[in-house]
Amino acid sequence: MDAERARLLLRGLAEIDLARELDVRAACRAMLLTDPADRVRFDKAFDLFWALLRGTRVVLPSELPARRNKSDAWGVASDAPPARGGRETTTRTLHVVASSAEVLRLRDFAVMTADERAAAARFLDDLDWSPGVRPSRRFSPVPSGATLDTRATLRRSLARFGEPIELIRRGPRHKRRPLVMLLDVSGSMEAYTRLLLHMSHSLVRGWGRVEVFTFGTRLTRVTRQLRHRRPDVALARVGRSVADWSGGTRIGDALREFNRHWSRRVLGRGAVALLVTDGWERGDPSLLASEARALQRAAYRLVWLNPLAGTTGYAPVASGARALAAAADDHVAANTLDALVTIARLLGQAGRGRPVRRQDPPKR
Repeated sequence: MDAERARLLLRGLAEIDLARELDVRAACRAMLLTDPADRVRFDKAFDLFWALLRGTRVVLPSELPARRNKSDAWGVASDAPPARGGRETTTRTLHVVASSAEVLRLRDFAVMTADERAAAARFLDDLDWSPGVRPSRRFSPVPSGATLDTRATLRRSLARFGEPIELIRRGPRHKRRPLVMLLDVSGSMEAYTRLLLHMSHSLVRGWGRVEVFTFGTRLTRVTRQLRHRRPDVALARVGRSVADWSGGTRIGDALREFNRHWSRRVLGRGAVALLVTDGWERGDPSLLASEARALQRAAYRLVWLNPLAGTTGYAPVASGARALAAAADDHVAANTLDALVTIARLLGQAGRGRPVRRQDPPKR
């Protein structure tokens, strides 16, 4: 294809709706084909191209159990009977299967194989984790629509004999919003812990301003261990540092320790808190309720990521789950890759505004 045909094709594609397959096919066929004998090959190549755009995978001839026609190179059959007038019509049959990534996104972490977990970990590395930005107390020049910077305007006017020709405006600088992650590593979370830790590693490496804590029967800060660029090394270091791995769960005690020793250090700059747990509490439910409320008040937003919330028929009926559901601003599932994609989108919106929180009833 020469440069002139490429230019005409781009001009033609700009004039049509790219979501309509037939229009795109007709435009490409008109601009690219010079010999009618190439039409069949063009249609096969376009079917393959369009299938890949939809995120599907074309079954190669070696993967098909049997072919009806030897010329069916990409699953394209040309054995339809001639139409009226002796003109032959071609019926294209494109054999596609669901993409492995699409199937994997809906599979529960608890039933994944080792290879599927590795593929899911690679998928998490490519997600865009961005809890947004927050305004800081410092200011910087902005083009327009902000407060007039009188001092900078007068200083600039000295170069023009005291005439304030250019008005300088300033607005607040923006910083990355901090993120704090509290991850349950007890026995009931064992099927989900590794991939959720891999998610926290992606957050630490991608966003930077992230603090990560694990808890089962005690609280452990693992932010430093997760800073290593290789996830396998980072997770191995976390495994050596956490002493209560796959044990019991005392969420209330862990939150009390966090609220007393870490809350002011890591939640004082408008941080979003992610509490990752299934809500199974072996301790005092009233302690969990009060400490979860304290965590919500200290955080800009409290998001409860619950792997059990994605299972059919789940309801937070246990005492610990009810206490967390009452305190959390958001209660979302965290048992599939599709759920984690939803969480990534939620984080992108969580930093834009504080939710309207439920007020505690007045005490009598």
